[in-house]
Amino acid sequence: MSFSTNSSQQISLFDSTTNLTAREKRLLDKSWAKYFSDNIFPAIDEAPFAVLYSDRPSRHNTPVNIIIGALILKEMFGLTDEEIEPNRSPCER
Repeated sequence: MSFSTNSSQQISLFDSTTNLTAREKRLLDKSWAKYFSDNIFPAIDEAPFAVLYSDRPSRHNTPVNIIIGALILKEMFGLTDEEIEPNRSPCER
């Protein structure tokens, strides 16, 4: 896997927040998730992790700030590995 930084915080076309009601979006904006998204997530420095990836041309890595962010949330809420990645099928684990 080759390394590339996550230079944009662009929302995915299939992001789950696009289908929220106005009330749900207000509640989300008032929750810890808004602070995490605005302050902690962008502060995760991906550069130190570049040495862990191949220099050869290959498919790009999952953005490091997403992985580290998930690990922070895992520790905050005492989740298991399986609980932090609910969209993976059992075959991918």
